[in-house]
Amino acid sequence: MRDRVVLVLLILVASATARANPEAARALDAGIDAFRLGKYAEARQLLDKARALAPRLAGPPRFLAAVAQAEQRWQDCIDHARIALELEPAGAQVTDTRKLHEQCRTGAGRAPYRTRAGAEDAAAIAVTANVAGATVKINGLTYGGTPLAPREITAGKPLALVVEKLGYRPAHAEVTALAGIATDVAVELVAAPEVDAPRGSGSARNPAVVAPRPTGCCTGAHDPSTSAAALFVFVILRRRRRS
Repeated sequence: MRDRVVLVLLILVASATARANPEAARALDAGIDAFRLGKYAEARQLLDKARALAPRLAGPPRFLAAVAQAEQRWQDCIDHARIALELEPAGAQVTDTRKLHEQCRTGAGRAPYRTRAGAEDAAAIAVTANVAGATVKINGLTYGGTPLAPREITAGKPLALVVEKLGYRPAHAEVTALAGIATDVAVELVAAPEVDAPRGSGSARNPAVVAPRPTGCCTGAHDPSTSAAALFVFVILRRRRRS
């Protein structure tokens, strides 16, 4: 498999280096040579240099993905391949970069994504969570429960993702699905504190602080000294009127 990837990528070298500045092109070529010789640490160093010199060039992250695949660093391979596709969503290299991305997803144990005939540019999204059976909603529509195998979705537009389950706080994320690949989203749900106390407990876990309402004729607090003063004034007034 590695020889096949090397062969495919070497065919693409000419077009990739042509778009880079000379120093980036030299670093990229040297990185590819180191990769061919199995010198993966050296290849990463040179390819990282090429990427720093030409950050908008898709070639360096594409080859970094190939190096990561050879070393079985699956997530690094997935990440680099995705970056390459973001930088260059169309062109002769795209099909092979998508295949590389999916091969590394398979290596990482992800649910496979197979595009339908005639839908090679369709996108997909897959969702996993630390809790099984959580409901996955995308743009308000329910797509199923976790773990959610790759489901086709509109490519290129920000997607509002909500993952929720009773007893957990909903998780929200904004995701952009790239055409031709499955975008994996891993969600960490956090248990929500219980708001209502069990029946018969007589109190809530987080009770509101409510002041007791006064009883009787008045809405103010009852003060014996205030009542005595009012009675004293009332008696004096009655005596003055009689006099």
